[in-house]
Amino acid sequence: MAPSAVFDTPATLGSTGPLPSKTSTTVSATKFDASKHLAYSPPSSILKMEDIKLQPTALSPVATTDPFPLLSHDAVLQYRRELFSKEVLDNCLHYTRPGSVQLRGMAPRYTPFIHEFWHSPEVLKIVSDIAGVELVPAMDYEVSHTNVQLGQGGLEAVRNTPIEPPEATEEAIKRFEQEKPKKQVVTDQTKPIIEWHKDSHPWVCVVMLSDARHMTGGETELMKGDGTTLKVKAPQMGCAVLLQGRYISHTAAPVTNMPERVTVVTSFRPKNPLLLDETTNANIRNKSHLTELYYQWTTYRLDVLAQRCQITAQALREKYVENVEKHDPEGKPGMCRVETVNVPDMEKWAEEMIKYIKETMYEMRPLEQ
Repeated sequence: MAPSAVFDTPATLGSTGPLPSKTSTTVSATKFDASKHLAYSPPSSILKMEDIKLQPTALSPVATTDPFPLLSHDAVLQYRRELFSKEVLDNCLHYTRPGSVQLRGMAPRYTPFIHEFWHSPEVLKIVSDIAGVELVPAMDYEVSHTNVQLGQGGLEAVRNTPIEPPEATEEAIKRFEQEKPKKQVVTDQTKPIIEWHKDSHPWVCVVMLSDARHMTGGETELMKGDGTTLKVKAPQMGCAVLLQGRYISHTAAPVTNMPERVTVVTSFRPKNPLLLDETTNANIRNKSHLTELYYQWTTYRLDVLAQRCQITAQALREKYVENVEKHDPEGKPGMCRVETVNVPDMEKWAEEMIKYIKETMYEMRPLEQ
């Protein structure tokens, strides 16, 4: 049986004592309203896979976007209100590397607004139109994975995170101005927010929830096909970047002059069950409650498998009707003497489905493997 949780977190962090007044203690009943909570404007440019010397995938030629406005200020505040609520911090916080913590698995139970946001038709249309393929959230567990860079206060300071994002100090602004003319270098891997990696899911939408106007660092860096790297400028507060992260190695540079860097990552997969599905659990099992993750993972995979079976069965029914109409003297079903099922093709299809099931099980192997 999978353990209920796997993470390294000091016991004090799970304290149920009273929270500082800056942090929300209850989840608001605020409902998502596209007219109020969206501030979308299309990205100014879109990078194709060939632009970073990679081959287009079977899903899309799009690699990533320039940052684009997505959340209104009201949406940012409500988002932070839910993220840093007592319920989320007590149940969904994982500490897996020095310098940052992750909040995961909070939607919809603890964050109904966030769940509604990412499942809304308006947001799904935005990300799908940009990607060039219809997308849906990979699983509820992968809605709004949140990376919080730790400041001087360390882990306990996360509980003091204010709803209104803090602005840059005069010293931070001065440092920002000093750093602007400097040549960008490859992210120092001794202190990244996250190491070089490929995502577990085909697409990710990354949103900035901090005031980034004078932020030094914080960029996402992409590994190009020729071994060189490209830094994508960090989005401003409420802005987003869409990335085909399953197929592009990337990392995140730490912020060096601001009191916080809070980014959220929502993962997507194609809605069409017949499209390539190379989703894994590679980067997420050590920061998840496995009982919940494996339930969502297994049911999503079985749903895709069931849809593939239904589509294949329907195609055979339609072919059978066509064969009867063309070849039966009376046009009646029940004794069709023309081949409907191509056995070698069916065997190939069955092998693909068996492979899909085996991959599903492999992604629930023991953590040490």
